[in-house]
Amino acid sequence: MKRQGCRALIRLLSIATLLAPGAAVAGEQAERAMAAVKGLIASGEVRPDAIIKVAFKSGNIAALLGPDLELQKEWEQSSGIRISARVIPQQPALLNLKANPDIDLTVARTNEFPDLLDQGLVEDLAPLIKQFGFQVDGMPPQGYIRPRLQGYFGDKLVAIPADGDVIIMYLRRDLMESPDEQAAFRKAYKRELTVPRTWQEYDQLVSFFHRPGKGLYGVAEQRERAGGWMFWLPRYLSQAAPYSRLFDDKLRPLIDSPAGIAATESYVHTVRHSPPEILADGSDYSYTLPLFMQGKVFASVFTIAGAKLLNSVGSTVRGKFIAVPIPGNRVGERIIRQNVPIYGNNMVVSSRGTQRKLAFLLTMWLTDPDNSLRTVGVKGGFTDPFRWHHIKDKRIRELYTPEALAVFSKEWAVALPPGTGLPGDGEYLDALDHNLWLAASGKQTAAEAMRRTAQEWEKITQLRGRDKQLPWLKIFNAGFVASVSGERPVK
Repeated sequence: MKRQGCRALIRLLSIATLLAPGAAVAGEQAERAMAAVKGLIASGEVRPDAIIKVAFKSGNIAALLGPDLELQKEWEQSSGIRISARVIPQQPALLNLKANPDIDLTVARTNEFPDLLDQGLVEDLAPLIKQFGFQVDGMPPQGYIRPRLQGYFGDKLVAIPADGDVIIMYLRRDLMESPDEQAAFRKAYKRELTVPRTWQEYDQLVSFFHRPGKGLYGVAEQRERAGGWMFWLPRYLSQAAPYSRLFDDKLRPLIDSPAGIAATESYVHTVRHSPPEILADGSDYSYTLPLFMQGKVFASVFTIAGAKLLNSVGSTVRGKFIAVPIPGNRVGERIIRQNVPIYGNNMVVSSRGTQRKLAFLLTMWLTDPDNSLRTVGVKGGFTDPFRWHHIKDKRIRELYTPEALAVFSKEWAVALPPGTGLPGDGEYLDALDHNLWLAASGKQTAAEAMRRTAQEWEKITQLRGRDKQLPWLKIFNAGFVASVSGERPVK
C-alpha cells in the first residue's frame, strides 16, 4: 500500500479491513504501522499534534533514529507525529523508567524483563500485535532471529527485538596461520594450533600467546566489577547436558558445586594472561576492544559489534582476525556449548506513557525489514543484526565481514535465556559479579566465590519471598526448555 493513498483509503475502508493481517515483506510492516497511525488520527483516538517521547542510550540514538536523525525526520514527515528524544544513562532500564515516568518508548535488555513486568513498568505488546495485525515471527528470510528469546517472558511480549548480541570469540588470524607459531605450539602442547573447542583449550591458547614483554597479551575479556556474569554464564551453562541450571525447583542455588567452581576457575584463569588494568572499574569493552584493534591482544570475547569495529578503517587488525564460536565443555563424549544474549537493546513501551499505541507503532516502523537495515547499517551505531535478512545484506556484510556473520548466525542456535529470570535480577547478578571480581583479584578462591554467592542469593530470595519468586522461575525454566528444543515461529 502506497503512503500517498493512505489518507483517502482510511476514509473509505474500515480500520479492521485496512489492517487485516498478512505476511510481512520488506517495507510492508512500516506501511502497516504508518497506516495504523493515520487510522488512529482519522478516528479521533490520537490528536494530530501528539508527541512520542522516547529515551535511548547515547549509543542507540544514531542507530535507531538514523544518522542526522533521518529516520526520525521521515517518520515525522509521513505521519505528522513528532518524536521528542532524550538520552538516558547507561544503567538498568528499571532505573531509567522510574526516573522518566513520562516517556513512552525506551530500550531494555532481555534479562531485565522480569523486573519490568513485576513492577508493571512496561506494556504487554501481544494485544497490540493482535489489534493492528502484525506478526513477530522467526521465519526466514526476513523474520526476527530469535523473537521468543529476545522479546517474550512466558506468554507476555515485553519487547520488540531491535538488537542482536550473542557473544562470539575473536582471534588473531595472522598468528594462528603463522607456520612458526604452529610449530612452536605443536612442540609445547603436542597438538595442532587450532580454534579452541573447549574452555580448557582456550586457556592453553591464550597462555601460549601471552607475551607482555613483546607488547602482546593473550586475552582481553571483560573482567571489571560490573557485568562479569555475561562472560561467566556461558561457561557455567555448558557444564552439563543439556545445560546447568542456576537454581533447583525449590529455588535453592546450584552454583555452589563442582560446575560453579569449574566455571569460575575458567573465568578467573584468563586474568593471568590479560592486560594489567583488566580488573579496574570501567575496563569494559571500551578498554578491551581498542587493545585488540591496536594489535596488542591475541583473543577477545564480545558481541558481533566487535567485528564491525575490528573491521573498520584504521583498525590495525583489519583482515588479520577471525571470528569463531565460543568454546564449550566436554561432558562425557560430547562438547556442550551454550551462549546467551548479553547486552541487546530491545524496545519496550512504558505502561505510564500517554502515547503507548503510537510508541508501539513507531517501534514496528523502525524494526521493519527495510528500515531496520538502515539502523543496523549505521557505521558508528550500536544496533546489530536481529533479522535473518540482515545477515545476507551486502552492506551489512561489508561492515561486519561475511565470516563473522556466519558464526553469529549459528550461535543463536545454542543461545539460552540470560540472567536469573527472577524479579531482583540485578541484585542476584550484582552479588555474582562482586564475588567473581574478588576471585579474579585473588582475594578469594573460586569455591569461596560460589559459596558466598549462593548464600547471598538465598538471602535475596528469602527477602523477596520464595513463594513469590517460584512462579517466575517456572516460567523462566520453560523458556530454557523451549530454547533447547527449538523455537516455533511466534505469531
